[in-house]
Amino acid sequence: MPPKILTSIYLTPAQKRALARRAKHRRTSMSEEIRIALDKHLQGKQDLDEVRVSFIAGKANKAVDRMVRKLSETNALLVNLRRRLRTGRAGAGPSAKVRAV
Repeated sequence: MPPKILTSIYLTPAQKRALARRAKHRRTSMSEEIRIALDKHLQGKQDLDEVRVSFIAGKANKAVDRMVRKLSETNALLVNLRRRLRTGRAGAGPSAKVRAV
């Protein structure tokens, strides 16, 4: 293991709490967690959790896009039906008439 140089950094209270929780969960020190995170950052590696979140977000975006398309199609059908009801042509076919009550 290469020698270590003492360095001070400023963390927000939230960062320190999250770092302490992560170190406790992984049974490491906060310093080790910082070194691991810094190494990953400098090497350009993403944390596995980030990859999972990115994958899930992509799937969610595609699902939302599908839902928006379906809602747009449904809205267009309803607009057309409303128009036909107003003009009295909402029956089974284009020539059917609906009697207004």
